[in-house]
Amino acid sequence: MNRKYFRDLPIRRKLIVLLMLTSGVALLLASTAFVVYDQVESRRGMVRSRTALAEVIGKSSTAALAFGDARAAEEILSGLEAQKNIVFASIYGSDGQELARYGRGDPSGKLKMHGAPEDQSYFTANSLFLSRRIILDGQTVGTVYLVSDLSEMQSRLKRYAVIVGIILSLSSLVAFILSSRLQRLISDPILDLARIARNVSGEKDYSVRAVKQSRDEIG
Repeated sequence: MNRKYFRDLPIRRKLIVLLMLTSGVALLLASTAFVVYDQVESRRGMVRSRTALAEVIGKSSTAALAFGDARAAEEILSGLEAQKNIVFASIYGSDGQELARYGRGDPSGKLKMHGAPEDQSYFTANSLFLSRRIILDGQTVGTVYLVSDLSEMQSRLKRYAVIVGIILSLSSLVAFILSSRLQRLISDPILDLARIARNVSGEKDYSVRAVKQSRDEIG
């Protein structure tokens, strides 16, 4: 808002704008903090769930890895069909060679890792990449590599954006109604003093007195 324009507004409008602006900014900050916290926790939860999934696949794949049975490993990965967010998965042997893979959203093979990845997890704009070692009798016998899309988190974020927008709109309406009423507690005594001051200066009537309405500075 232009400073000069705001300075020239009537005091009643200034108070309404200040009250609405203050409540709006406070609510926006609170909503933003909640959404950011939810996104951080959602990412942590997603890493935990994908780690648990990788560990289940790893435990199921120990025999296939021990015998180099690629067909059995592929059958294990085919169970990921039920996991709609998993777009790519692969199992690597201890020698770093890919034993089996599962792919739903990677026709060009860009998601494939060259060599067995280390234990890690990281996010990109649209995906979570996670790899976990497969341990048998204290020895690393292979690695599970998973790529999950973030469609669930993104749709959740969109829902939150709509909800926050609705809350802000309703809150702004309520703040406007309340501020329109409450600002009179401050503006009415000031406007009354201004009116009396105009009478004194314009009509030279020094007998006019303001009625005390409160015990604050204006009163």
